[in-house]
Amino acid sequence: MHEAKAYRKVRDGVICQLCWHFCKLREGEFGRCEARFVSNGKLYTLTYGNLSAVESRPMEIKPFFHFLPGKSAITFSTYSCNLNCPWCQNWHLSKISPSVSNRFVKAEEIVKRALASSDDATCASFNEPTLLFEYLIDLFQLARLKGLFNTMVSNGYITPLALKMLVNSGLDAMNIDLKGDEEVYEVYCGGEAKKVLKTIKSARDLGVHVEVVNLLITDVNDDEDCVRWVVEMHLKYAGSEVPLHFTRYFPAYTFENPPTPIERIEKAIRIAEREGVEFVYIGNVPGHRYENTFCPKCGELLIKRYSYRVLEVRLKDGSCWKCGRKIYGLFI
Repeated sequence: MHEAKAYRKVRDGVICQLCWHFCKLREGEFGRCEARFVSNGKLYTLTYGNLSAVESRPMEIKPFFHFLPGKSAITFSTYSCNLNCPWCQNWHLSKISPSVSNRFVKAEEIVKRALASSDDATCASFNEPTLLFEYLIDLFQLARLKGLFNTMVSNGYITPLALKMLVNSGLDAMNIDLKGDEEVYEVYCGGEAKKVLKTIKSARDLGVHVEVVNLLITDVNDDEDCVRWVVEMHLKYAGSEVPLHFTRYFPAYTFENPPTPIERIEKAIRIAEREGVEFVYIGNVPGHRYENTFCPKCGELLIKRYSYRVLEVRLKDGSCWKCGRKIYGLFI
C-alpha cells in the first residue's frame, strides 16, 4: 500500500486526478480501476511495484517504429485498467484486480535488469501503465540517471496533470491507442475519444515522442467512415509526421468477431496516405510491405522490417540517406 499522487481532498472524500474519470471517492471506496482507494482520508495505490510481468522486448513490438528501432526495452506491467474494452488482447492482466497479487519489485531492480540485458529503454506496457503512475515517477528518474530512455504504451486516458508529472520525471516516448470514434468509446470502452485526443496533443506539446495505434476490429471500427475520422483526428491532434499504425485484430477476451480482413487494413492505409499521414504502418501481418519505413519525400526504403525484427536501417543522421529528408523520431 503506497500513498497515491495526483489527487485532491474534498469535504466528503477525495477526487482522483490520475485519469479522465476523475473518480470521487469516499472512505473505503475504490476507483473504477480497482487500483486506488481511500483510507483515513488519503488516496492509496495497490500497484506500486506490484508487477505482473517483466521481460526484455524489442521496441518494434510496442510498436515503436521511429523510436530506437532495432533496440530493446525492459518491459513491465501491473494489473487492471481504467477502460473496459471487450476485445482486450491482454485481458489476463487488465481484468485482474491488483489486490489479488503483491509481487513487489523495486524500481532499482528494473533498472538493473535493463542494464544487464543491454536494453536502451524502460517500457511500461501490457496492461494500462497509467496505473503504475507513482512507481513510474520514481523509476523514470532512476533510469534516466543510468542513461536509459523511458517509454509507455497507453490507452491515453491519463490527465494533463499526471502526464506532465511523468514527463518531468523522464518520460520520453508514448505509444497511444486511439480505438475509434466517439461511438466506439461510448458503446464498447467506457470512455471518450476526445480525452485521448487531448492526451495525444498534450504529449506532443510537451516534447514527447508519439506514435498512434488504431486496432482495426472487424465490423466495429474498420468501416471507411470511422477510419476517415481516425485519420482526420490524427492529423489534427498528432500531426502528419507522427506514425499511425493500423493493427490487425484477433478474437480475445469476450469478443468473437473474426480477425480483421487484411484488405480492410490496406484500405485504411491508402486513406491515411491520401490524406497526408507521412508514415503509415500495418501491424500483426508479418512480411507485409507496410511494415517498412519509406521516405515521404522520395519514396526510398529507409528501414526494412519483418515482424518485430529490424533487418536494415538506411538512415544518415536521422535523415533519408538519398534525399536528405529529416525523419521524425529518435534513431541511434
